[in-house]
Amino acid sequence: MPKKTTPRRSAGSSLRLVPKAPGKPRARAAAALSPIVRNTLQDQAYQKLREALMSGVIKPGESLTLRATAEVMGTSPMPVRDAVRRLEIEHALEPRPNRTLGVPEMTSASLLELRDIRIALEGLAAEKAALLIEAPELEKVDAHYRELAAAAEAGNHADYLRANWAFHSAIYRASRSQHLVSLIEPTWIRIGPYVGLMLPDRRNLVDSLENHLQALRALRQRDAAAARQAIGQDIWDSAEGLVRVLREREARAEKESTKETPPSQRRSLSGQKRLRTHE
Repeated sequence: MPKKTTPRRSAGSSLRLVPKAPGKPRARAAAALSPIVRNTLQDQAYQKLREALMSGVIKPGESLTLRATAEVMGTSPMPVRDAVRRLEIEHALEPRPNRTLGVPEMTSASLLELRDIRIALEGLAAEKAALLIEAPELEKVDAHYRELAAAAEAGNHADYLRANWAFHSAIYRASRSQHLVSLIEPTWIRIGPYVGLMLPDRRNLVDSLENHLQALRALRQRDAAAARQAIGQDIWDSAEGLVRVLREREARAEKESTKETPPSQRRSLSGQKRLRTHE
């Protein structure tokens, strides 16, 4: 006896007949008709926020609201809310007073840890890219370098930060290792907002070009060791300035904290420190 058929319409195609499945047809139909538009909006909001973090568009100290962010993206707050939850889990954003969001505070210790992780991961990606990069990809890296140089010469921080992430991202994607890229991007989500503090003025922007140029030359020559060295040096040099800024900030905060502590409590804390020293 022939199987019964039921009509099913697939997106972007004409009506076709599909054999009716035995068992639970409603459950199967529900699975086939699961909503995709909302998920697409969530993913788009998430990707846009990630890009904004990695390219330094969102900066430390700035506050975001769901409504304002949704308006800029041209969507309702719901997809943005879901995207923000994902970024909170990744420690890329954190809740602030008055229902706002911001970038987590960076400490000098966490910056140094991130620096060493980035040197290892991004150096490996650059090394692999030097051996695998193809002509169109090399042209793209070259174009991003020219954008970077133009922004540095003009002292345009916003354009520099966008071109900087585009330059690095193009190299890492040329490594043909999605696993590496998926490990690198979360570190950029954390460090991207702080890149502007690493390069506070035009002179710093211009000085940073040398490491980028060396990386580009290494890719052209397919010199894997030189590519790793150039990217590692860029990460090391850019972190140096920010480490000083963060340490100065931490020293000021500690000094202010000491001023606000009552003298009796300071003596008690001092005694505790001496005890711990003798233990």
